[in-house]
Amino acid sequence: MDLIKFEWLGLHLQEPMAIIMNFVISLFCFFAFFRLRKWENEANYWWRMFFLIFGISTVFGALGHAFFYYFGVFGKYPCWITGCVANVYAAKGMLSFPHAKQRKYNMPIAIAKGVVLLTLALVTQKFIFIAIDAIITYIGYTGIFAQLLVKRGVREMRFMVIGVAILIPSVFIFLLKLNPHRWFNKDDVSHILMLLCIYCFYLGMKSWGINSSNKPENV
Repeated sequence: MDLIKFEWLGLHLQEPMAIIMNFVISLFCFFAFFRLRKWENEANYWWRMFFLIFGISTVFGALGHAFFYYFGVFGKYPCWITGCVANVYAAKGMLSFPHAKQRKYNMPIAIAKGVVLLTLALVTQKFIFIAIDAIITYIGYTGIFAQLLVKRGVREMRFMVIGVAILIPSVFIFLLKLNPHRWFNKDDVSHILMLLCIYCFYLGMKSWGINSSNKPENV
């Protein structure tokens, strides 16, 4: 499917829907970053960092799509790099809950995964490795780990599980290259699912922050 190209102020730009959706996601991430600042605990700190870095990543994503004519795939590198960093913060956030039974190799695995897959993406110039990193993080750390926390009594984490469930279809949409329309392609569908996913992440952290602040020992 041909990408939509347009001119603005003499610039040759493309993918207007991807630009819009990336900026929408980034605005929500910055909103979540500031809204969650009232609760001070380790898990909340790392999730705030996730929203901040992921917001920056999607700004880079919007610019990478827009200026692809000028920079090619290299223009997407800032988005890829910051996206992998955000994934590490998400993993750290999940492992920082009081009920989490963190093992010493959990974070090293998350970091090594990000470094290896990011390196492969930069060397091969293939986004697929960035997608794999996100899939492993969201399903493995955020989804499965959140479900374990739910079973341990942290019911607010069900929002995390719901968010991951919403995002899973984007894996098949991306791999099968399902493009409903020229103005609403696979990237646009994935962006909408991602927005809904991180909204659920925000609800989970907000609910946990409210409930934990009412408990004497913050557990």
